[in-house]
Amino acid sequence: MVRRVLFVAAILLVTVPFLQAGSQLWPLQLSNIQWRFGAANALSSVLLLPFLGLTLLLVLSRTLDGAWLSKAVGMIAACFTLGLLASTALFVLDAQELKTIVNSAMMNTFTMTTIRVGLISGVFLIAFALLALAGFTSSGSRSAGTSKKGEKRAEEGAGLIVGR
Repeated sequence: MVRRVLFVAAILLVTVPFLQAGSQLWPLQLSNIQWRFGAANALSSVLLLPFLGLTLLLVLSRTLDGAWLSKAVGMIAACFTLGLLASTALFVLDAQELKTIVNSAMMNTFTMTTIRVGLISGVFLIAFALLALAGFTSSGSRSAGTSKKGEKRAEEGAGLIVGR
């Protein structure tokens, strides 16, 4: 029962922040550079909870020896990594273009927002890449294989020397 609750909590941690940010960003205006800048700002502020949710799922997969869940977390984290890489590159280009039209009174706020979004996106880019790597390298089958080797050695009597 606790596993199910943790699984649901992890799924909620991943999905709910994006639903909340999406409701603020609706309707989509992908051709509007100012909307894209604001969207990057809004989405960068919700990355912590999905990261924690995926980390919880990875911990659950290791606890339950669920290689499929670990690989799924790795795939989702890899998608986040690729999405962050593309959106950060687009954000940098948009910030350069917007810099020319920002008035001098708002330049300090614009600069601080640009730096904050860039740093947060960079940190979470690395974090999601490491999570993807951990998801792909931590399979339950590896730990099961190790325990089978230990059982085989125990049956053969290897490693145990009694008296002399």
